[in-house]
Amino acid sequence: MNPVPYESNGTGVMKKRVLIVDDIRTDLHYVGKLVAGFDHEVVLADSAATALELVDDRLDLIIADGIMPGMDGFDFVRTVRETPHISHIPVIMVTSLSARKDRIKAVEVGINDFITKPVDKVELNVRINSMLKMKEAQDRVRSYQKELEHLVEKKTFALNTTLQKLQAVLNGMSDCMVTLNRDSIISDTNQAFAKICGKDQESLKGMPIRNLLVGKPQLEGFSSLLSRSDITAEMDMEFPQWGWRIFSVLATPTGEKGHILMMRDITEKKQADEQRARFLSILSHELRTPLNGIKGFSEIMLLDPQSLPDDYREYLGLINECGGKLETIVDELLRFVEFYSDMGEPDELDIRLDTLADYVLDTLSEKKNKKNLNVSISVSGPEPVVHGKNEHLFEILKQIMDNAIKFSHDYGSVEITLKTRPDDVQFICTDHGKGIPEKHLGQIFESFYQVEDYSTRTQDGLGLGLTISKKIIELYKGSIDIRSVSGAGTQVSVTLPKPMKEHG
Repeated sequence: MNPVPYESNGTGVMKKRVLIVDDIRTDLHYVGKLVAGFDHEVVLADSAATALELVDDRLDLIIADGIMPGMDGFDFVRTVRETPHISHIPVIMVTSLSARKDRIKAVEVGINDFITKPVDKVELNVRINSMLKMKEAQDRVRSYQKELEHLVEKKTFALNTTLQKLQAVLNGMSDCMVTLNRDSIISDTNQAFAKICGKDQESLKGMPIRNLLVGKPQLEGFSSLLSRSDITAEMDMEFPQWGWRIFSVLATPTGEKGHILMMRDITEKKQADEQRARFLSILSHELRTPLNGIKGFSEIMLLDPQSLPDDYREYLGLINECGGKLETIVDELLRFVEFYSDMGEPDELDIRLDTLADYVLDTLSEKKNKKNLNVSISVSGPEPVVHGKNEHLFEILKQIMDNAIKFSHDYGSVEITLKTRPDDVQFICTDHGKGIPEKHLGQIFESFYQVEDYSTRTQDGLGLGLTISKKIIELYKGSIDIRSVSGAGTQVSVTLPKPMKEHG
């Protein structure tokens, strides 16, 4: 028997296609006539073998006799269920068997429902409608699953393409990249890191990062970086095992409590900075001697201003004023050289940062009052105590607070907040002034770097303050983060470890 095409029932709804299988022709045609009377399309098969030739995925239902010669109804249904493209078609078995073991067998092979002979018309119609509704629901689920599978396949392909591009970019980077899980185990690297380690990328996966570190400074440095799960931290470190190269290590926390490390080789930059520091040291000391003469003699001559003509007094005043500005520049250069060359060890005293912040603000009161600024200092939590040298911490706070005042608008405000957390203390300085354009943020800690253009500068300074501050903060195994919006202000956050005795 050949399959019969779908036909409409006149309502615009396609007729359901039902395959009936029975070796007894009178029963076959009787059930077929009943089903056709329910307004379904009927396909007849007088054996299981013939039925298997007619079964396709266009069928909506199979009604099969249980007892047939050769392949019986149970084996027929088992074969259907093992064939993927037709396995979903519901089956009603028509049988005279009523034993419990036969019903169990029917369920095991995948028969959905059964009806006993002789077939009752009303019961048959009810069971057919039930199976067709079940199939419609299953068809909707399968259709939705196919859509999801297609969408997942499409998204997976796009994701894999993106990952391949990202991997190509990462492997093409000169900077080293390392991904660590929450236990500081390497989960991925780029080729630059593998090359500097002298290993292949696959062998690095699953290795604890500490296995690649040597010496107490590296172990303590990485421990400090990876202990921060809420902010990005940065530190410069020297690696003797990699040819005494110096890297700037940036640790960014991930959502899985791991970290992404970006390591930039700054060996040449450090060497250039050291040469520059030596040059500035020589230059500053050589400038000091003639500067002392200019300042000294001009001040002596101004001790008796009445003996000088008016224009001479004016000229001497300008000379003395210029000498004062030059003296400030020389002092800043010498301070930079001093901090850069030898800052000593941080441990010395327990220092309250709120008290120190009050003192720093006192030293900046003239600048603050000149701009009519409102500067507030608040403390969140216990006393903000840090272990270190007073001059180190004073320098950090002074540079940051001075910049906030310097770049604030007249009659504006600056908020300073000190937060004591379980393992560290945060100093947060927020102003609402000019802000820093995004393109400058990556270079803000470079020595002599100025955000303002030289031709339009309105503020004094050599651009050394943040360079000094960052170097001191690194000495304390702390971190500094600057967030700014051009025209809306800047927030500087400094995080410093609490005294070790408080950790114990």
